[in-house]
Amino acid sequence: MMKFKVGDRVKVRKDLVNGKVYGKDIFINKMEKYKGKIVTIKAIFTNFYEIEEDRGAWYWTDEMFENKKQYTYEDLKKSPIGTKLTFENGKFLIKDEKDFYENSGSCRYEEELKNLKDNDGNYGKIIKIEEPEYKTVYEYKVEILDEAEKRYLREVIRPYKTVKYINKSTYDGGKKASLIITVLDIDGDNWEIQLPPFEIRNMYQNMKNDKEYTLEELGL
Repeated sequence: MMKFKVGDRVKVRKDLVNGKVYGKDIFINKMEKYKGKIVTIKAIFTNFYEIEEDRGAWYWTDEMFENKKQYTYEDLKKSPIGTKLTFENGKFLIKDEKDFYENSGSCRYEEELKNLKDNDGNYGKIIKIEEPEYKTVYEYKVEILDEAEKRYLREVIRPYKTVKYINKSTYDGGKKASLIITVLDIDGDNWEIQLPPFEIRNMYQNMKNDKEYTLEELGL
């Protein structure tokens, strides 16, 4: 699994050696100018990255970057409620609103931390940023089909052993729609069954147009 994601700002190692293999790719002389620089992940592949700064010309690997990504003010703005900032003097602030950090004795607007330090000079630099780990304890699942729609489709597909997917196709300016059921016949070939049209405002409103739904996704 690759360490970084698209958009991450990472630092290229200063000790990279021309002609040496790092991970599953080689570091070459045309990549030398990026040593020690902060670069941006542009694309991710199985074993390597492309970066924006060289327009994807060379392949980069996890081993060519320092372990920690460069944290920026943009990352700070995206941090979730509960993020804790620790400063060099040992004090800390916790994000309790969208753009507001505070503790029992002090508070700061996010804009006041633009350089990743306290601009009032009381706390100094930010030396540690901790984001909370969120564990899902409840999640409401929105049903795509109601019970009447499910009953109807169950009867329609009953004769077929293998239903690959069902999709909704609209026409007449989006006012009408029809369901298309793709099944496998006894020879393993695909067959499409198109059901009679209906007014889109009456049924199957939660199905996205032209999306191929499995029976599991539709609760069938």
